[in-house]
Amino acid sequence: MATSSATQPKFSAESDESALTLKLQGLLASAQGRWTLTNSGEGLERSFKFKTFAKTWDFMTAVSLQCKLSNHHPEWSNVYNTTFIRWTTHNPKGLSTKDVELAAICDSLARDFGEVVEEVKEGADSGSCEMGRRLADAATRAGGDCCTPKKKQ
Repeated sequence: MATSSATQPKFSAESDESALTLKLQGLLASAQGRWTLTNSGEGLERSFKFKTFAKTWDFMTAVSLQCKLSNHHPEWSNVYNTTFIRWTTHNPKGLSTKDVELAAICDSLARDFGEVVEEVKEGADSGSCEMGRRLADAATRAGGDCCTPKKKQ
C-alpha cells in the first residue's frame, strides 16, 4: 500500500523539524527519491534491488556497519536480491535525524553496490516492497521493544 501524499512526517521529540523537513524532500518520492513515509508518518521505507543475492548481502553488510557506527538499526527484511528497509526511531517515537541520515547513506551505498533501478509509477507500490513491509512488521512485533532501556530487576 503506497503512502498517501497527505501523510505528514511525525518527528521524534527534540528533533530539528525544519532541518529534517528539508533533508526529507530529497528522499521522498520525487524525481530522485524513492523513499516513502510510513502510514503513521513516523518512518521512512523503501526496497532496494540488486542483480544477485551476493550484491544484496554486500549492501546489507555495508548498511549494518553504518548502523553500528550510528548506534541505530533499521527494521528490514531480505528475500534473494531485494532488501526492504524501514527507518524509524522507537524511543522517542518518530522520525529522527539518524533515520533521515541513514536513509541517505543507504541510497549512496545502493548506488555503490549497483542497485537495479526500476521505474516506479507514481502511487504504485511494488510487490517486493509490500512483501518486505509485511516481513519487517512481523519481525518487529516478535522482536519486542528494542530501544527502551531494560529495567534492572
